[in-house]
Amino acid sequence: MDSRSLIELERQPFKQRLAHQYAVYLKELEHGYMAGREGHGPVDRRMKYKELNGDAFNEVLVFGSNSYLGMSNDPYVKRKVIEAVELYGIGTGGSPAFSGYTKQHKDLEQRLAALAGHEDAVLLPGGYMANLCWVNGLMNRNDIIVYDKHSHASVINAIKMTGVPFYTFDPDNLDAFEELLERIKARAKPGVQVFSTVEGVRSVDGTVIDLPRYLQVCKRHDVITILDDAHALGTVGKTGRGTLEHFDVIGQADLRMSTCSKAIGAQGAFVSGSKEHIFLLRNFSYPYLFTSGLAQPTIAAISAALDLMEREPERVTKLHENVRYMQDQLEAVGLKIIRGESGIIPVFIGADGMVRKINRELYARGLFVNIMEYPMVPPGLERLRLSVMATHTREEIDTAVSMIAQAAREFGCL
Repeated sequence: MDSRSLIELERQPFKQRLAHQYAVYLKELEHGYMAGREGHGPVDRRMKYKELNGDAFNEVLVFGSNSYLGMSNDPYVKRKVIEAVELYGIGTGGSPAFSGYTKQHKDLEQRLAALAGHEDAVLLPGGYMANLCWVNGLMNRNDIIVYDKHSHASVINAIKMTGVPFYTFDPDNLDAFEELLERIKARAKPGVQVFSTVEGVRSVDGTVIDLPRYLQVCKRHDVITILDDAHALGTVGKTGRGTLEHFDVIGQADLRMSTCSKAIGAQGAFVSGSKEHIFLLRNFSYPYLFTSGLAQPTIAAISAALDLMEREPERVTKLHENVRYMQDQLEAVGLKIIRGESGIIPVFIGADGMVRKINRELYARGLFVNIMEYPMVPPGLERLRLSVMATHTREEIDTAVSMIAQAAREFGCL
């Protein structure tokens, strides 16, 4: 189903939508449904996957994993997790507000906060919950939020659930953003607090925004800033501390949200900020109060990955080298990409519907990549979304580029 057909279907009554969408799903299964493939074995550069409608395994070269630094299968990380299981068991037994909080949680929160130059942090089970946490814990209907139009769906859902009045802006046009803030401030009632959130590394294309100017604009207008650094932690900045380090503005964002499931290679997420802001989240944010604390093995995995980031900065350097090399090779064969600083490389290839066909063909030939279609991107901007790892070899990158170029030629897209 192409994006325009999907938009039209979304407007139909529930039972009609359900029947049609499930029928499309059954038809997709016949051709090899790409979502829900079962991975077998550790997350790494090569993996075995099994499709939903088959029993055979397909061993593939992986350029679709967010484990940018190769931490998910690192021997040191695995050893620390095993030690944690022996010492602490496998679960916390409750919410962090009650029984599910330990010294290990506190120590990790302090460590994560320091990466952004902050005083404190709270840990959540994932990025979705972290975004729900700060929206729910900091704002109410008397406040206003101005959010990056590229923001993750969890931010948008949290805003709708909380009922906060909102506006959107384009971080590529900060002049218009400042004009919008001026209009909002001119019309706002006394005491209204304006918040704003922006993605440091844009998840759809891997580009880095002009964070210093964004922060300057927000400061001029007394706007509280929340930086979404989900795809930046571990991938940008000299030592991988994220967008704040990349621009040498550590400590200048009021709050930062990031995940531990991407470059860190584990699971979970966190929000860091001042003691006052984090106090509000610990005591008044329902997604934090009523969710079990992260399991001790997960705490150990995150901590071990941070150890490696500190001891082995060459991992970040290698990631940057691999990204630049792959960008050069993709452009050399004539493919259209966007060059960014992170581990994400978008490849624009074919019209609506063609991206999915090419992705399926690449998987059949042994290459796992992700695609972005509507509603993740607007119709007409579909793309392959490559994720590069520090552990990829030059030969693996060359193989992936060759496979993409060959498929594009065979489908008449290059």
